[in-house]
Amino acid sequence: RGFPDIFQHPSAGRSELDPRRVAVRWRAGADEAAKRALIEELGLQPATLGESERRPLPSINRTDGLWWVQRADTSPLDEETIDRLEASDLVEWAAPSYRGSPREAAAGTPVPADVTVFAVNPTRLYVRSQAVEAIGGLEAARLAPDPDRSSRLPGYQSVRVRAGTSISAAQALSESLGARDAATASAVRLETIPFVSPTACGPKAGSALRDCSPPAGEFTPDDPRFGLQWGLQRIEVPRAWQIVRGDPSVVVAVIDQGVELAHPDLDLYPQSWNASTDTPDGSPTGNHGTACAGIIGARLDNALGVAGVAGGSKIMAIATATWADVDIAEGLYFAADNGARVVSMSFGVYGGWDFDLIRDALQYAHDKGLLLVAASHNFNLPLATFPASDGRTVCVGGSNRSDERKRIGDASAEPGWGANYGPDLDVVAPCLEIPTTDRLGVAGYDPGDYVNDFNGTSAATPHVAGLGALLFSLRPDFDGVAVRNLIESTCDKISPALYSYGNVATKPSGTWNEEVGYGRVNAERALLAACAAGGGEAECEDCGGCGGRCEEPTPPQCRGPRPVPWLPFDRCQYFYESRVFGLDRLDQGRLEIRVTYEHCLRLLGRQQGPLLYTTTLLPGETFSIYEFDRYRRVRAAEERMSVHTSFRQTMSALSQTRRFASQSAYVESLVDIRTHADTSVSAGGGLAGFFGAPQVRGEFGVATETSLASGASVRTVAEQFTQNAITAAQSTEAERSTVISTFEDAEHREATRRTFRNDNHCHAVTYFVRRVMEVYEASSRVESIEWRIGDTPWRSIDDLSEEAERLVRRYCDVLPKRHSEARDRRQITLPTDGTLYEAELAYCSSCESTREARERIELEEARLRSRRACIETEQLAADLRAGRRSTGDHATSG
Repeated sequence: RGFPDIFQHPSAGRSELDPRRVAVRWRAGADEAAKRALIEELGLQPATLGESERRPLPSINRTDGLWWVQRADTSPLDEETIDRLEASDLVEWAAPSYRGSPREAAAGTPVPADVTVFAVNPTRLYVRSQAVEAIGGLEAARLAPDPDRSSRLPGYQSVRVRAGTSISAAQALSESLGARDAATASAVRLETIPFVSPTACGPKAGSALRDCSPPAGEFTPDDPRFGLQWGLQRIEVPRAWQIVRGDPSVVVAVIDQGVELAHPDLDLYPQSWNASTDTPDGSPTGNHGTACAGIIGARLDNALGVAGVAGGSKIMAIATATWADVDIAEGLYFAADNGARVVSMSFGVYGGWDFDLIRDALQYAHDKGLLLVAASHNFNLPLATFPASDGRTVCVGGSNRSDERKRIGDASAEPGWGANYGPDLDVVAPCLEIPTTDRLGVAGYDPGDYVNDFNGTSAATPHVAGLGALLFSLRPDFDGVAVRNLIESTCDKISPALYSYGNVATKPSGTWNEEVGYGRVNAERALLAACAAGGGEAECEDCGGCGGRCEEPTPPQCRGPRPVPWLPFDRCQYFYESRVFGLDRLDQGRLEIRVTYEHCLRLLGRQQGPLLYTTTLLPGETFSIYEFDRYRRVRAAEERMSVHTSFRQTMSALSQTRRFASQSAYVESLVDIRTHADTSVSAGGGLAGFFGAPQVRGEFGVATETSLASGASVRTVAEQFTQNAITAAQSTEAERSTVISTFEDAEHREATRRTFRNDNHCHAVTYFVRRVMEVYEASSRVESIEWRIGDTPWRSIDDLSEEAERLVRRYCDVLPKRHSEARDRRQITLPTDGTLYEAELAYCSSCESTREARERIELEEARLRSRRACIETEQLAADLRAGRRSTGDHATSG
């Protein structure tokens, strides 16, 4: 039949045929009883996991449209049995399994063996459009377009395989392309289907408001099962509902096993999609998707079932019947092109998918401003599955009722499984005993329309996706990057006695821990932070007042002054970065494209920074504030200690080690850079020069994880540069907080001293001493695009040879345009060495009764004197007017 014993898969690596299990793709509308009868007639049964894999974690990838079957004794199936399967009118195709060794798994990580098993759709493959043009069309390669599936993958054509299998056809076509046009094997893609379900579900245990003031209480909906929804209450969703509720204009795409479109407790977007059949029907192909959708968007306060985090927002149902990699990519394109703001992905794999296909789709959705949320999975391993491991997604782990990472052996009701963690983890959310919607009747997890114990990081992920929808409801002007930053930076640092949180170079949104990421999400804090960002209806009033917590807006007399305005400086600090992309292999060497980017950090101005301390003066008290340069000149030899903390040097060191989560590598690079003058910083880390043109010795290239389309995107490069700048600013601030010396000469001290005295007779005065911060914005621009073949010199893209022009033309659609520019919305703040103070009269404090009485008497006497003076002035003015009239009458009579 043409199934090779061994072939090389793009992500699963060297893959060996394992025909003990066969994937069966049923035709649409096939009857359940007829399916079972056919399997029994052939002496087969539904596949099971291996004995070594009998843990409470994985489950078979089985949907209404796809089954995996095997013999009872797990002996290999012969080709005759597979042919008899395919001969049935019920079956669209059947294919044996392969076992791979996924490159995504880290060395030493014990990935369960059955997770590496997959099958390949034998009837279809995908070819890049440029490759089809290079060989003169599909007819020249004796191939035909797939009449049943017009490819929705941009840049690819869907091909129907009539003879043999897609694997053998792909190998032959790759060889033909290599001989005729030197194209790489990446021009031909297969449709891969995992054996273990990607769903990250654990074992089963049995109208918008915009009030930005801190909520005084919780909103309690009348949904009957709300009292069981401990997860919503733990992440402060009932308080968040007092600020905003899900807006119908915000659409959340759930890529999964479809959603119960007729469920009375779900509000569905009118457009849905089945990526396996290419039909506009997101109906269920399994139970999982409906449960995820309910956590996100179950109708709120409708006296029915459960309440969703973003009840009121719309759910876009995107179904897969096979969990093929092509389906996932197509679902992402569909969501991005049809109005979704958030994509929820409660699934993941370590291998068995062509990750580059999905990465290009992730980049497409990311560039359109979508928030991408994915589950870390439930293998209790220090490595997230894909797509959660991709940097463009928010990687979500699970927390239990004790506010700890859900782990094997914990004190929860389900101690048999644990959530994945590790370097890719971003946040955690409640992940067990979660009530949610279910398929109607007896079709779902439980009889009835709801299930009370949905679990796994499959349940945690829609909590975070729902929070993203609330943030978009409040701030529709935000994009996915801004919403992600709010979610990550406002997390609760749970169980600090158990987890040590610290600053990590690759984690720009605050302190982080590999077990729980930035912490457990907090919906109320995230929305208040969005309020504080200002703009339109989301503008917030400060609430701090005169001591204690204010539930109402602070009275004007109790408010401190606004920050002192600073004049901005309109200038840039320039950094340069080059990225090299290896493309086709030729006889003369490899075709390479080098893109050079110019990064600009523009100083917007200065503003008040974090509070250093406060001090309160009683009537008559004095105190002194010293404003001084942190780089002191130390004269005492025994106290000689200094740290030269340069923002630019920190940026360069961080850039050199940005692809490694190694603190030691960062420290080594920083020490090496700081042994030289600022002007000699090399370009080894991808950032060079400061003002003006770069001074680079040699060249610098970055091995990208993605294709040219995503790796060269100026928006992606700009976001990475901004993340580096934010992290460098945080690192610089941490170093500048070090006490450099206890010695300070008297002359310097006295020159910076400011003395204050509280001359109020009654009220206290509080001084707020703050740090002064510089505020930057970042932008990136494509400076130049060059090419070369082999070791030849680099040449401009405008200076192409005939051969190079023919090759490069195929990549024109994915190459960035020269001088194209991207600006990041996030601002970078950097502490200066100055301090700033502001004073506030403590009107809410009380005076001694006798002093207060005396003050009131004095004020009343002053008021009376003022009134008497006013009356005397008015009387004098009246007399003057009367005198003028009298003089005028005499003049007339005379």
